[in-house]
Amino acid sequence: MDNSRRNVIKLSAITAMSLIMSGCGTDDIIKNIFEDDEVVSTDTSIQYDVRKIYLKFSEAIDEQTLNGNVYLMDKTGSLVHRHTVELDTNVTSNTGVIIVLNPDFDLEESWIYTVVITSGLKTTSGKSVTDLIHLNILTASKSPFLDTDPVNENRTKIVVISDIHMNEQRAEDDGYTLFSENTERLTDFLEHIRLSPEIKELVILGDLMDMWVVPMAYKTFHDTVTDKAAFFQSVADATLNKDIINKINQIANEGKIRFSYVPGNHDMDFDESIFYTVFPNGHWKGDQAGTGVYYPEADIAFEHGHNYDLFNAPDPLTTTGSLLPPGYFITRIYATHNILLSGTNLAPAIKRSLESEAQELAFKLGWDLAVDSLQIPNFDPYYPQIVTGIDSYENLYSSKSARNIYAVSIGPNWEQRQLQNGVYDPEPFVMSGLNGTGQFGWFGSLEASAILQYFIPDRAKIVVFGHTHDAMIKKGTWTEEKIYANSGTWVDTKYLNDGTVNRTCVVLNSSTSTGSDLDSVTVYQYEGGSILHKIGEEYLVRRV
Repeated sequence: MDNSRRNVIKLSAITAMSLIMSGCGTDDIIKNIFEDDEVVSTDTSIQYDVRKIYLKFSEAIDEQTLNGNVYLMDKTGSLVHRHTVELDTNVTSNTGVIIVLNPDFDLEESWIYTVVITSGLKTTSGKSVTDLIHLNILTASKSPFLDTDPVNENRTKIVVISDIHMNEQRAEDDGYTLFSENTERLTDFLEHIRLSPEIKELVILGDLMDMWVVPMAYKTFHDTVTDKAAFFQSVADATLNKDIINKINQIANEGKIRFSYVPGNHDMDFDESIFYTVFPNGHWKGDQAGTGVYYPEADIAFEHGHNYDLFNAPDPLTTTGSLLPPGYFITRIYATHNILLSGTNLAPAIKRSLESEAQELAFKLGWDLAVDSLQIPNFDPYYPQIVTGIDSYENLYSSKSARNIYAVSIGPNWEQRQLQNGVYDPEPFVMSGLNGTGQFGWFGSLEASAILQYFIPDRAKIVVFGHTHDAMIKKGTWTEEKIYANSGTWVDTKYLNDGTVNRTCVVLNSSTSTGSDLDSVTVYQYEGGSILHKIGEEYLVRRV
């Protein structure tokens, strides 16, 4: 590159853009990078409701050359007649330029706009940009609860929630349910979904109902609850849950918004036939027993995420007639711990004690650490006290005897277990022990499984899991142009790790639905009313 070209680039390059947000009076600075004298323009996101775009140049601009040489365009072509361009009078050096949108023109959400700068733009000293410059601007999505006008229906958005963990009435009465504090807000949230003219589908990614959180000494089937179907119906009929179930059915019955369900681990016995007795107009998205993968569009994949979790993936191999994995028994002990937390003192008197191959030892260690972490007073892991009567289990089990059901075979069976659950590429035993824990980085968050199962083999560009109870969104780790999101949970605050939030959801606004060249994925926390607080947002540009 010769010296004169280098000088032109340096003097006329855009060094920053600031955008005044509509109605809030603050600036959001967007930087563009220049390396080795070449313009490196990264895609930049802005709010969809900006009214002005401010450009800052490195040298004073000749106002007479602005018209037609700085303008906005999108996939439909030039938008030069939808805005004006002028010098920023607040910048005395004449290095500021404003693109002002016409009063009758609003930017679309989840859309790509391009600021075009041609060589006709001159500095006051007569210099210009040698090559055409294009700077892409990606507009953020807006909350689907902001637009409530059904006349202007444009249903493009999918809302995903998971891990509600509704339980029976006795779980509330005896203090071991995971879901009690958010019942009214979830009902309100679902009503706002129902009223939104922008939402086309509600997806629940498993663990809506909970068959596992039952204290050790309690019978899962009791009184008139004599089988799985009756158990899940009793959950649907519980006082805390009725309004929520009715609201989901109202959404499904009205037909404007599709309701789809993917099973999780705590409701892996909630099969298709039982599902349709509770949600007659829903859409079941289970595949193999106790699990499922749902593709709402060709390159968007939804799973609960338990398939990659050693302790919680369906286990059809260990005990004939059962899908229950080791996590079921640990959860029974956990539910007893919940009773103690509630102060109801309904747990039985129990005593405390501590406690071949590397996989067996690792599994036993993981089990013992999980149980010990509950810190149940006087707990004896050798004392038979876990009442079963479900899925071919009829005996009383201690923590140790339940552990030993799986200990010898869980390692050798793990690959086959994954294959029977429909896992695309079986994951290593050690990795599966870390998965879904909420710890250990990529593994605990299930991000590694999204990468290995979907992104590297190019089976999806967007993956949404639940299961971890920790809402998150990530783009591009180990891969380019892929998004992983987790829908989080609605369980009570006391059952969350420090810093984890509940009442979360994922909202997808795809290019297939909007006609844009942009997919947006947003994670929100519901605050009540029509307020969704944005936790994070990522974009995929569908480049031609």
